[in-house]
Amino acid sequence: MFASQAVKALPDLSLDLSDPSDWEAGLLRTIPYHLDVTAVATDPVSGLFAVAVGYADGTIGFWALEDENKPLALRTLDSTGDEDLSAIDTAKLESVLSAPQDHPAEPPREPIFKLAWSGFPNSSDPRGGNTVLTVLGGMTIDASPGITTLLFPPLQPPAPPNPTSPKPAGVPDLHPHTRAAMRDSLVVKDIYTYVTAGPVQDFLLFPRSNPHFSGHYDPSAIVVTSDSDVPEARVAEAFEFPPPTFVSPPESPSGAHASGGDTQDAEDAGAEDALAKELAMTMQAMSMSDEARIARLPPCLWSVLGEYLVKVDKHTYATLVQDKLVPIDGEIPLPIKGGLAWSEDPDGVMKLIKLQPHRMMITHLRDLSVRFLDVSPHLLVSTGPNAPHTSSFPSPIPRLTIELSPLLIDHSLGLSRIQSPSAGYDPRLTTERIDAVHFVPEALECVTVLRSGAVILHKLDVPNTEGAFGQKSLPDDELVSLSHIPPRAGLRYSPAFGVKPHKTRGSVTACALCDVGFLAVAYASGSLLIIDLRGPKVILRHDPDLHSSSGFLHKHSDAEPVLSLSWTCCSMASDPDVRLRLICSAASGTTSIYALAHDAAGTWSVAQPPMVVDTPARPIPGGCFVLDAKTGTRCLANRQGLATVLQAEGAADADRKFVLVAAGAKGVRCTLGINGEKIAKVDWGSKVGTVQHVEVVQRSDSCALVAYTSLGNALIYSLPHLEQIHTLPLPALGSSDPPSTDDTGDLITHTAFPTPAGSSLRPLLSSEIHTLFARRRKGPYTLPLVDFAHGRGSVPSQPQPVSLGPPSMMGSVMGYIGAFTGASAGDQIDALLAGPDRPVVPVSRLSARPSAAPTGGTAGSPSQASVSAAAAGMSSGVADLYNKLGTALNERGEMLGDLQQSMDSLEQGSKGMVEQAKRLATQQGMKSWFGF
Repeated sequence: MFASQAVKALPDLSLDLSDPSDWEAGLLRTIPYHLDVTAVATDPVSGLFAVAVGYADGTIGFWALEDENKPLALRTLDSTGDEDLSAIDTAKLESVLSAPQDHPAEPPREPIFKLAWSGFPNSSDPRGGNTVLTVLGGMTIDASPGITTLLFPPLQPPAPPNPTSPKPAGVPDLHPHTRAAMRDSLVVKDIYTYVTAGPVQDFLLFPRSNPHFSGHYDPSAIVVTSDSDVPEARVAEAFEFPPPTFVSPPESPSGAHASGGDTQDAEDAGAEDALAKELAMTMQAMSMSDEARIARLPPCLWSVLGEYLVKVDKHTYATLVQDKLVPIDGEIPLPIKGGLAWSEDPDGVMKLIKLQPHRMMITHLRDLSVRFLDVSPHLLVSTGPNAPHTSSFPSPIPRLTIELSPLLIDHSLGLSRIQSPSAGYDPRLTTERIDAVHFVPEALECVTVLRSGAVILHKLDVPNTEGAFGQKSLPDDELVSLSHIPPRAGLRYSPAFGVKPHKTRGSVTACALCDVGFLAVAYASGSLLIIDLRGPKVILRHDPDLHSSSGFLHKHSDAEPVLSLSWTCCSMASDPDVRLRLICSAASGTTSIYALAHDAAGTWSVAQPPMVVDTPARPIPGGCFVLDAKTGTRCLANRQGLATVLQAEGAADADRKFVLVAAGAKGVRCTLGINGEKIAKVDWGSKVGTVQHVEVVQRSDSCALVAYTSLGNALIYSLPHLEQIHTLPLPALGSSDPPSTDDTGDLITHTAFPTPAGSSLRPLLSSEIHTLFARRRKGPYTLPLVDFAHGRGSVPSQPQPVSLGPPSMMGSVMGYIGAFTGASAGDQIDALLAGPDRPVVPVSRLSARPSAAPTGGTAGSPSQASVSAAAAGMSSGVADLYNKLGTALNERGEMLGDLQQSMDSLEQGSKGMVEQAKRLATQQGMKSWFGF
């Protein structure tokens, strides 16, 4: 009813200026022109007596329902001060008409799509404090997309006039003093825009603890959905609410002492203490940012572009998840936690989860960030409601977030597109993307590869003093130090250095990081860099243009890009010493193996020339493995492998053999001694589809090669003879990305969002965790039982509106109803609705069951005195019960009588209100009929 009144009462805003004498004399004629109403919001302070109405032309009208003839104010988002577009500014109108060339036409505005008017209970004034109006739309078409918030001052209505005095003729329904107070409360104190990456589609406010006013009262966060580069795809962002600029800063100590008027305490404390407090408060004010903090969204709302699975040991897991709840500067948690979830364990398999390894899922997002998720099965341990789940699954680890957007503003890597960091650059609008992420589980270092060709290394828990003296200079032109760019307070990963992109080298085709401090990067031009992270310094710089005749590679493969890089610690048939080696597989199948050696001073170098072997063409990334011929375990370049290298120098073990497993697009090959005799070779065949990924899976002291195809099959081969054992049907992969696997047989498949052909952005729609060994493991992964009502808090009472003026009949009736229902408790409402037919509340059988008395004597010979005493007690108890019931019935009758009188009075008032409404409707209809 109230919204319809606001929509009905629209201003006549179109002017007829055909006769200049009319506007020169101030006689402005108007013609009816009704704007289309697109959004309505209710004032949370004055209740249903004031509304904000959004129109199709991008203006916002503020109306008082007691005065439907004229709005309180009409403004746009750019209106300044107390500007009112519903009032005619003759001076401005004359200037526009006299010199129209000096006043260009304003670009068209978006319609007002949505409004939300919020109030807050943290005001010392009982009439309410500041209010915030959140507006979707209303911007000019050339403005940056976002959500606009307007801060209004508190409403301070004057004392209402005496209702007994007669109403003077010609005085409007809304008292002029009240109207002036409402207009003063609509003067914008501040404005803030939540800038988004694309056009905003919708927003949602999250209330702190009060569900009233459609959840718009006392919100603590706002979630915004906007368009992305992919059609029909949305990007979700969350921020704190209200903006920090809308919150009053803390009072300084000097102001507090001055307001108290007591200077004796300050003099006793001493000038040094006062100066220290003043300095601390000043530093706190300087540290406060005007930008709204980010609210952490759940993983289901992330714009994930890629992810992969990593298995970690217990020590690494404990290091990664420690202090995961420490606050992060510039972030707040989204308040959406609640309820209770648990899983049943009828088969008793929960105890077996502890035997599973810990796992991490590393994702890279559209906003150039890398985030870690805990997907360990230990999070699923639950045996019932008494032992529920204590964490979400997957569980984000916010402190491990890696942010690459600050590197776009810094000029070190040459990726910046602006002249100065303060030029208002938004990293979300960049076309830069993360192509790959590499993580090593022992050194806990992470390398990110950008689409532009830059490669960046991040280290965990770097001391803050490392980059305190500015940017360091590195000896190699390809490398640049990034230790001078600190992360946000609370984040644990810091940038160490980066490999600058180069136009002649092209994009990155392969990258490999090992746990012993070496990084290899291959480029589309055939260039190769091997970097020792201890410097860092480049220990191998291979350029096909400069080394075409050096013999390091075959001449026909000099300019071929390397598609697969792999670090290992092994020996070769031609070199029996166990060394740290880098295996580089080119597109044609030619594989170069570089051996690294170190001298007595601990300096590492690359032996030249590399050994060259033949492997399958078009190698699969990550499809090259070196296995111990005796145990079948993988020979990785980790701490154990480095220890073997350092101990075995000069003492070769002739009995230890190694097997090279190399997989390509057409088949797989096993070679003894890396460059020795060939053991077996298998072609995939055309019926299996495209092999997207291969993995060596270990289980029960055995290993096998698993090839994952695009048709949803897993081809299992024995090692090293490559005999096909089995073909497992798996869910068909939903995207062209290969699955992410580990050596235990678990894998993650991805479903990409449908994108147009040639699109550079392919967000993931969903991810699924699968396993090759599902025996006694399905139970913990089933959907848990959920109780959403567990731990729910009490709903606070609805905020009462402020009285704005003289009471009317409608206000009296609504106030009476509100007062009656607002003060009613649950038992009173039950008594009102149920009446005399309400059944008696059943008594619990456990509480009504009498306790068993001790049987001390025989049942056939009770004493006469005990029987008489029991009968007397029963009689007196029955009499007392009847007396209490009679008294309760009398009180109930009196209550029903009072209630009947109240309902009769309410009925009479309602009839009078209906008659008055009909009379007013008839009068308005007659006026409109005769054109008044």
